[in-house]
Amino acid sequence: MIRRLSILIIVLTTVLAGPLAGQSAVRSLIKARYLVSENEYAEAVAALANQQFTESDRIWSDLTMGQALAGLKKIEESNTWLLKVHGAAGAEANYCLAKNAIALNDYNAAIGYLSKHLADLNHYQEKQIRLDPDFSVLENNREWIHLWQKDWYSEVEQKVAEGLYLLSKDQVTEAAALVGDILKTAPSDARIWFLKAKINQLQKEGRLFHEAFDRAWQLSAENVPLKTEMLYYAVESGYYDKIPIIAADLIQRDPTNPEYLITRSLVRILDGKENLATKEIETLEENGIAPAELYYQAGRKISATSPLQADSYLTKAIDAGIMDARFYFSRGIVRNDLGKTSSALDDLAMSLDINPNQPDLYMDRAKIRMDLGDTEGACHDWKRALEMGNKKAADLLYKNCRLP
Repeated sequence: MIRRLSILIIVLTTVLAGPLAGQSAVRSLIKARYLVSENEYAEAVAALANQQFTESDRIWSDLTMGQALAGLKKIEESNTWLLKVHGAAGAEANYCLAKNAIALNDYNAAIGYLSKHLADLNHYQEKQIRLDPDFSVLENNREWIHLWQKDWYSEVEQKVAEGLYLLSKDQVTEAAALVGDILKTAPSDARIWFLKAKINQLQKEGRLFHEAFDRAWQLSAENVPLKTEMLYYAVESGYYDKIPIIAADLIQRDPTNPEYLITRSLVRILDGKENLATKEIETLEENGIAPAELYYQAGRKISATSPLQADSYLTKAIDAGIMDARFYFSRGIVRNDLGKTSSALDDLAMSLDINPNQPDLYMDRAKIRMDLGDTEGACHDWKRALEMGNKKAADLLYKNCRLP
């Protein structure tokens, strides 16, 4: 009887512990992925240690561990984890492996991993790869040159890149004409419809924008990078009604991605639906993502369009009791825009007390001081920014300050 009871206890413990252990692993993975995005690599490694992940989550846990170890400059260990990654995270893993190869001065291996990355449907845009500072050492490498002689990108992708370039030069009419021509031959390509939506938005054609955006979404199918881009575009542009469906789709595909979870909660805050965000904020807090971070992100998103509301959100982030230099820096800039110069300077000073190594802050504070007629203070800040590597400060120092 005692033996049967012992067996029953073991069985019940296993059955009940399984889901709890699974929930713990999921929370740890969300936390670790968030920590990597914040460059908190040692903490991310600790969060992943001794966790048992499901097969689907293991893809992301292996990638995250590899990224965290790479951040800690433990390249060989990082490669061990990254080489396990496949499937949905394969493109990202090969990109990280290419960067690791650069760190080991193995340029041929780097190009090999980049080839694998580019062959994946989830590859990054050519501009993003070429402008990555880690790959600048390959600029005159023969294999690097050969790499870009291959047609990694479809004709449609190249046309989209051309359209985006035209938009970057404010050539909206030319971009619209290009899209019109492409749609005649590729009417079912989501990327073209999304580009059309961007053009319609710039041309203030609301109805056409919604039609094009919705068409792009309907055609996006398994294109996760495009879906993700559409999500962030909707956030930046204030089209909050588009976000719940997109976020739900992406979270279903990648439920441990903290960016998707944060974005959904963030948009509910921005849309004035904080009551709906309450439960999600609690869940994020359980995963190590403080509510203060959401209010900070909310403040940043609307700082240009609604500085008064941004000030309110940033104050909520600061009042949470977390001494974060970013919070004070952002509120300082917002308060300066609101004409609260004294309070702005106090916030910027507090930010520097927390983290003195902020050349961009010194540049911003120098401008404020110069506007107030405090040339000496401005020169001090430009000098500090230059010492920290901001080359733009050199010209300002030369023009405005007495140099020894």
